[in-house]
Formats: sequence, C-alpha cells, structure tokens
Amino acid sequence: MHLVEKIVQNKQFRISGQADDEYDFDGSPRRKKKQRSGGPEQLKSKSNVATHILTQQERCQFCFENPTRPRHLVVAIANFTYLMLPQWQTLVQGHCCILPMQHESATRNVDNNVWDEIRNFKKCLIMMFAKQEKEVVFLETVIGLSQQRRHCLVECVPLPQELAREAPLYFKKAIDEAEEEWSQHNAKKLIDTSVKGLRGSIPKNFPYFHVEFGLDKGFVHVIDDEKQFTSNLGLNVLRGILQLPEKDMFRRRKHDSLEAQKKAVLSFAQEWEPFDWTKALD
Repeated sequence: MHLVEKIVQNKQFRISGQADDEYDFDGSPRRKKKQRSGGPEQLKSKSNVATHILTQQERCQFCFENPTRPRHLVVAIANFTYLMLPQWQTLVQGHCCILPMQHESATRNVDNNVWDEIRNFKKCLIMMFAKQEKEVVFLETVIGLSQQRRHCLVECVPLPQELAREAPLYFKKAIDEAEEEWSQHNAKKLIDTSVKGLRGSIPKNFPYFHVEFGLDKGFVHVIDDEKQFTSNLGLNVLRGILQLPEKDMFRRRKHDSLEAQKKAVLSFAQEWEPFDWTKALD
C-alpha cells in the first residue's frame, strides 16, 4: 500500500517518531465543497472586506488567485494551501515554502483548515528528508500586520542531522543576544513552544518570529520594535550553522534563472512524489 494511503487510513501509523500519528483530517481526505452563502445582510457586511482582499490578491505575488504568481515554482496544491520552491536562491537543496492560498498574514491567525494543511505539509517534508538523513527547520517572520501586505509564508530548510541537533542552541543564543537591542520592555520575549505550541504561546495579531525544529519543539519571539528587528534573522542563523558566506547575510537575496528554477522544481518533485499527501485529495 502506498505510504501516503497507509498514513491517511491508519491513525496509529508512525515514522520512527519523526511525525505524529496521522494527517490532520476529520475523516478521510476530500476536496473542499462550496459553502452556502449567508443572507443579504451578511453579504453586505462582508463587501468591504471582500474588496480589500481582492485588492491584496491582485498585488500579492503569493495569493493563489493572482494570475501573475510564479506558477512554475509550485510543487503541490491542497485545498487551502500549497507548496512551492522560493523565487530567490535557496540556502540548500530542498529549501521550500508552505503558503496559504488566500491572503493571510500569519499562521497564528489562520483557521483550522489552513492550519491542518500546513501541518500535513510539514509532516510529509519531515518524512521525506528523514530518508536523506536530514531534519527540517521551519521559519516564519510576521511583521507589518497593520498594512496586511506580507503573505504568510513558512520557509522549510533541511539540515544534516548532526547540524540540526545543534540548531536550537544556535537560535536561542542568537535571539537572547539580540533581545536587549530589540526589546523595549524587561519581559522575556523568547518563548519555548515545546509544551503549548505556537497557538498556545502567543495571542493572535502580534508580530513574531517563530522557529520550529520538527513538529514538537521550537521558539517564538514576540517582536517589540519592527524597525529594529532583522527580518532575515532566521535565514542568517541557518547561514551561520551551514557556514555559508557571511556576505550573503547583508545583501538582498538573488533570483535564480528561470531555467534553473524549473530544473530545481523537477528534481524536488521527484523526491516529493512518494510523500505527496495532496494526491489523496483527488
């Protein structure tokens, strides 16, 4: 039986403790159904919001309904989320991103449908890279909430197991050292999410930086001053762990050529295929 089908059908299925028992579905996988619209008053009350979201979708390169989005980088599509490779140069082979289709600002703010699908992608990426003796670090930076311009994006970066074991110490040290510069208050801003997870650790609508090591541990830093915060902190810590050129920390991320991007997508898709949980939705 196909690996994905076994996981979907068997709630006790495990992969060496790398991911939890089953995909986050209420019952078997299925494509989303159209929901009945509310009454005239409800539709009227949503008109301004709908207009605002439409504007965001038109100008946001990651909104799924935007016809100008980089379609050639998409690897897998679920009901509410999708998996793609970055437009910019990757840190390592296998570097990818999970995004909601609609314009959301943070995973902390998304509904359960989106949350569960993001988690499903994480589980399968963990299993895929475990076959390569690698572990995955997930990064999310949430700033500019008042403008609602940034699209929610989780960067997924595989590391060799020996380096991944050291990653929590690197991130804790980097955040601790920078907190005095960032923080306006004396309260500790580095929160261990191992017990309560992201949702149980901070409320909605707060700017934050979240790093997750697999599915069961991580840190979240509530951002006091967005102007002082370094938005590429997470990637820079990984550059240090991987001993990549220091100059990359201080320059804009470059784009690969279209041909190189297409080759990278093809290579990634071949490795992803046995773990593609979205195929069970068809």
